Amino acid sequence: MVIVPKSKLKKYYNFRMPETEIKPENNPEEKNKYLALSFAIAFGYFTFGAITNVAGAIIPKISETYNVSPSLSVVLAAVFFIAYGFTSLPWGLVITAAGKKKTLIYSTLVTILGVLLFANISGFIINMISMFICGIGVTGIQVVLNPLVNDISSPEKYSRNLTIFMVLMGAGSYCAPQLVTLIKNLNLPWTFSYWVFSVLAVIMLVLISLQKFPAAAKEEHSPDEVNLINEATATVTHHENLPATKSNPVLELLTQQPLIYLYALGIFLYVGVEVGLANTLSFYLEDKYKITETLGVTAEALKNTTISNYWGALLLGRLLSSLYLDKISSRLAIQIHAVLACIALFFAVSSNDLNVALWALPAVAFSISIMFPSIYGLTTKSFAPKYADAISSILCTAIIGGAFIGPLIAKVAELAQGSLEVPNWNVGFIVAFACYAYLFVVSLLPAAPIKLK
Repeated sequence: MVIVPKSKLKKYYNFRMPETEIKPENNPEEKNKYLALSFAIAFGYFTFGAITNVAGAIIPKISETYNVSPSLSVVLAAVFFIAYGFTSLPWGLVITAAGKKKTLIYSTLVTILGVLLFANISGFIINMISMFICGIGVTGIQVVLNPLVNDISSPEKYSRNLTIFMVLMGAGSYCAPQLVTLIKNLNLPWTFSYWVFSVLAVIMLVLISLQKFPAAAKEEHSPDEVNLINEATATVTHHENLPATKSNPVLELLTQQPLIYLYALGIFLYVGVEVGLANTLSFYLEDKYKITETLGVTAEALKNTTISNYWGALLLGRLLSSLYLDKISSRLAIQIHAVLACIALFFAVSSNDLNVALWALPAVAFSISIMFPSIYGLTTKSFAPKYADAISSILCTAIIGGAFIGPLIAKVAELAQGSLEVPNWNVGFIVAFACYAYLFVVSLLPAAPIKLK
């Protein structure tokens, strides 16, 4: 183990790491130069929002087509988010090696491969593989886009700007279930929606390829500074039997901080419960209110509309919150919205009136709409700016929560009722209440910026 004097370590931590992005916030000409890039980013958020959140509408189709239980059909959609856990950190390393633009192009190509595979070949297993490939691509897209928004935003506007871009993600999420309904009305197979997604992904690829990204500043260091970096890297990577990873010492330093895992758990549970509710809404409405018996052929349209309204309420919440998020603390916003989410979900599960549920469930989505940008912003503010890319990789890894909470809700509902045929979704949604409780806890985590040691 190499011992580096504290004075040298202090010096090491004080100078900037190579490849630090030049931010345009203080130069009006630079801001205007990235207007086209901002449009491409916005289209990217719309596209991956649609691909990610169409699952709620197609899960019942999967259950019906392949004759599988609700919890198993939710698992098929869950593999999409498992990709986040396996590939977020590797995508971060690709950014380090190839830059944001090339990484975004690579990840978009992977996404195109996944959606084309889903559209062309049927079968439960092949659909699961296709979902996983789509997840790999979308993971790379999101790992790039979140810090890219930071690159083109001033510090005080970052949280608001990320929220606005996520409004576009919400727009894609809203349109996707309606697309499934439209395709059914046109007497086309439900997998045709993935042909539409392939077109969107190709357009995104073209837009991204034409853009000029913020330039990376290559810093020149003296021989002493270069030696110091190597010594500090050796210390970090060999301390306490950690694997040597000289390619990314910043990530190694960050992963030694317990605070980053507490924030990551917040993202894990938030994404999990957000996606989990959306993916189980159709089953909930059918099993509790028997809407197919009541509405007949229009029942599926109502289910998809409810899922659209869920994502639409999330979109509306993000849009409205962009007006006040920079005026109140993120911590207070998280506390207020976590409480509102619990209240709305309580009304949904405690009432036997379908109309109440149709209003209360979108109200839950509206209430949690600010969670991702607020938690993401709290995390980045707790560490030095040079850790932004590494933080993005870690938090995007936590998006794997979308793979676990939905199936957990479904499995708890099935076990509570003792039957796969008619699960008790009211009991299953207790999992959601627990997730909202932890989000409240996230708002109480330390506020002072952490200095890595």
